[in-house]
Amino acid sequence: MITEPEHVAPWLREDPQRCLLIRDLREGMDAMARRCAEAFVRQNGYTDLPATEDSTRWVLEVGERGAWPGVLASRGGSLQRDATTTQCSMRQCVVLFRIRRTPLICAYRLVIMTQVFTKVRLEPGGIRDARCDERRA
Repeated sequence: MITEPEHVAPWLREDPQRCLLIRDLREGMDAMARRCAEAFVRQNGYTDLPATEDSTRWVLEVGERGAWPGVLASRGGSLQRDATTTQCSMRQCVVLFRIRRTPLICAYRLVIMTQVFTKVRLEPGGIRDARCDERRA
């Protein structure tokens, strides 16, 4: 389970797009980005687990409107809990999550963040694995 530290400076908590996980300096950037992205999708209600009760961690996607209960309900169970793959460069990290809803079983959503694990966001739309259907046959 991914947990944030108990005591976080208020100025850090004010930014819901900042990863608050403690980094183990023995792990690489990709591993930390994966943990941050997995925490982000869980906290924001995209997995089969409920969103965090800490509403300061919730982030609206581009185009989302309405009261939070409806927003979170529409997201519920849409993504796998575990990231499929992660890639970090000098400027940003990209983490892919498989979409759980059929017929989009061969599609992914991207979580993007800076190389210092800030500005975490779910990109609008997604990408489709063109060869997924072939591999599943």
